[in-house]
Amino acid sequence: MTGGIACGKSTVAGFWRQWGAEVLDADQVAHGLIARGGECVEAVVREFGPRVRAAHGGVDRSVLGAIVFGDSSARERLNARVHPAVIRRMRIWAEGIRREGRFGVAVVPLLFEAGMEKDWDAIVCVASGETTMLERLAQRGLSPKEAKARIASQWPVREKMARADRVIENNGSLAELELRCRAAWKDLFEQGE
Repeated sequence: MTGGIACGKSTVAGFWRQWGAEVLDADQVAHGLIARGGECVEAVVREFGPRVRAAHGGVDRSVLGAIVFGDSSARERLNARVHPAVIRRMRIWAEGIRREGRFGVAVVPLLFEAGMEKDWDAIVCVASGETTMLERLAQRGLSPKEAKARIASQWPVREKMARADRVIENNGSLAELELRCRAAWKDLFEQGE
C-alpha cells in the first residue's frame, strides 16, 4: 500500500489488520533504524552531524525532518543511508508472509520513489486531494509551509494512482473510507473463497 502523506494509509492498514491481515509499515521500520540502538543511527549522524543526535542516543527526527524536508539533496542523502536497510527488512518480511501463506499488507509511502513496486503482488494507492492533505497535516501541527514541503517531497498522488493496481480515495468520512476499504479487501483477499 502506498499513497501521499496524510491520505489515510495507516487508517486503511488498521481496518485491514482488524480483518486479518498482518501489517508492516515502512515508516515504523525506518523509525526503528534511527532510534536508540538502530543500525542506521551512526550513518545518519555522520552524514548530518551531531546536531541530529537525540539526547536518548538515537536520531532526533524533528531536527532531521527540518533539514531534509526543505532540501532534496539532503533527503536523497538520508534515503541513501536508510532505504537499503528498510527495503531489506521489508523483503524479508514479505518472503515470510508468502512462505507461510498469510495475508500481508506492507505500507510503503515511498514505494515508487524507492523502486520497490516489483516486490509486491498488488499495489493499492490511498489517495486524497491536496486540500484534504493540507488540512490533515495542519491537524498534526505542521505549518502550511511545512505541510507543502512534505507533500512536495513525495511523488504526486496522481502519479502514484496511475501506477497502482487499485485506488482507495479518502476525501470523505471514516464510514465512507471503511466501505471503500471493505470493497478493496474483498477484491484482494477474498477472491475464490
